[in-house]
Amino acid sequence: MAKLTIDMTDPVSQTLLIPLWARAIEQREPEPLVPDPVASTMVDRIDYDWRRVRLGRGDLVQCVVRLREFDRFVLDFLRRHPAGTVVHLGCGLDARFQRVDNGQVRWFDLDLPQVVDLRRRLLPESDRDRYLAYSAFDTSWMAELDHDESDQVLFVAEAMLLYFDEAQVKDLILALQNRFPGAELVCDVCTPLAQRIDNLHLLFMRSAARIRWAVRDPKDVETWSPGIRLVESFSYFDDPEPRMGFPSWLVRFPPLSQATSIQRYQLGATSST
Repeated sequence: MAKLTIDMTDPVSQTLLIPLWARAIEQREPEPLVPDPVASTMVDRIDYDWRRVRLGRGDLVQCVVRLREFDRFVLDFLRRHPAGTVVHLGCGLDARFQRVDNGQVRWFDLDLPQVVDLRRRLLPESDRDRYLAYSAFDTSWMAELDHDESDQVLFVAEAMLLYFDEAQVKDLILALQNRFPGAELVCDVCTPLAQRIDNLHLLFMRSAARIRWAVRDPKDVETWSPGIRLVESFSYFDDPEPRMGFPSWLVRFPPLSQATSIQRYQLGATSST
């Protein structure tokens, strides 16, 4: 079978190869933190010089820990709402549906048309996992959810919102709140310090993408609307993974230990409350 060529013109879309490579490398471990054989299959089918992913082993492990924790947030949502709807914004080539599917969830994977075209060739959609070929900021995609007011909805934005200006992120979150009152959003956030560090990594990899959205405190998002509420947080130092190789003193230095985190927000009250 001929390998597929990556031809992404959007710098942010090009970053989808980083977590894919991290997931594939993780499968070589005797006990992977996240079992994901689909990742190795996709890497084998893509014509790309993977040496260009210039991240150290600790950074690659951090990508997998992030993946594991996002999966945990989704599984928690599905325990509370087994037949709920999950929308994976900026899904890239992630196989989250395949990892967490409970047989009932209604799932949507959303990304730019170029990404969705590649995704369809590597991982075809199914009856309960539909692909939406849109920019997340083109809110016309929301009509395709065929949403009922009683539906429980989770939006997942892993390593996606950070690449956009705060005004864009704010407009999107307010649009989600307005269209899907009571929905939940799980996303990662970073401080200005982490923004500078991550942009150095991207520069080192010769990527044109840059981290553009940073917050000093994740609760700052609550000020965007009276209905937004931060309900759960995860820091990489809450349960440090030894393989990330972070020195122990970092735990005692909040500017670094809290620099990057994952947050779950409630976007207003449901229509029934």
